[in-house]
Amino acid sequence: MTASMKILLIGDFRHGHPGTLWSNLRKFSKGFQRLGHDVLEFSYPNMLLQFSPFQSRKLALKLARKRTDQALAQLTRHYQPDIIILMVYKLLDHQTVEMLRAEAPHAVFLFRYSDALHCHDEQVMPIGRLCDWFIPSGAGEDLIKYQQAGLKRIAFLPNPCDPDTEHPAPVDSQWQSNLLFVGKLSHHLIGQDTMRPELIHQLVEKHNMTVWGCLSRPGLVGKEYFDAIRGAKMALSINAFNTISKYHSDRLTHLLACGAFTLARHVPNTECLFRDQEHLCYFHTIEQCLELAERFSKDESARKTIARAGMEHCHREFNGRRLAQYLIELATQGEFKADWAEFLT
Repeated sequence: MTASMKILLIGDFRHGHPGTLWSNLRKFSKGFQRLGHDVLEFSYPNMLLQFSPFQSRKLALKLARKRTDQALAQLTRHYQPDIIILMVYKLLDHQTVEMLRAEAPHAVFLFRYSDALHCHDEQVMPIGRLCDWFIPSGAGEDLIKYQQAGLKRIAFLPNPCDPDTEHPAPVDSQWQSNLLFVGKLSHHLIGQDTMRPELIHQLVEKHNMTVWGCLSRPGLVGKEYFDAIRGAKMALSINAFNTISKYHSDRLTHLLACGAFTLARHVPNTECLFRDQEHLCYFHTIEQCLELAERFSKDESARKTIARAGMEHCHREFNGRRLAQYLIELATQGEFKADWAEFLT
């Protein structure tokens, strides 16, 4: 067993916002602590706003970056972490990472990148090149394109779940639905899957799907978000981009871990993570999704069996403690063992 380590987590913990309840950063932090490691959290955007005279991130970046970086440097110098994990990139720059390397020359730097686009994100490149491992939530060609962009070592890691907040539970009638989608209609990004808005419209029209966060319905956060999922007999998962190997947004983890029967848009090699008709049901086309929704709205026994198996599989294989252990092994051994693991070095 790995000896206790000191881990500095730098990211957006969303302190003061109920969105922190589904934050992957918080799940990893809890996972490390459950493994017996010491974790020091640094919420970069919160510190920016603390040092800024104006409560605007855009202005804070201009007016408070220097003081925030100085505070982070001082903290790093005194803490001397064994591992530094970056889970925020839109607010950081390569000078910040260079500063951290100078303050903690023996630390292993891991850069967790949870977004997925149809092409590599130029904003992360200068930061990623300074880290020992770049860890995206997409695999396959997604890893190759980052390697070609000059990143050193790359490892795929899916999203974690948290048994404390993501689990089945009874809910009030206002949160009960036959079919549910929570999220935006589209993200207005180049190359996104055009099926998403069309499918959502058709499911609302033909299956009276309940939506939150689109079609003039407000978004949900915190307990209300999880209660809406817990109250759904069926739920829809579809990414903005569905051509990236093994990539699913954290929405899929939320749905499965809360016990919802999930209809998920198929992505390449996704069966390595969750098996079709056993943990969830995949669809390739709008017609197939409509057929599955019709079939499982009537077959309660099969629906509940698959939902329970998916929930148990998600909590067993992708809980925050287990994925945190994979990061520890990656930092200390250069690999970890999982059926779905992919590395480029």
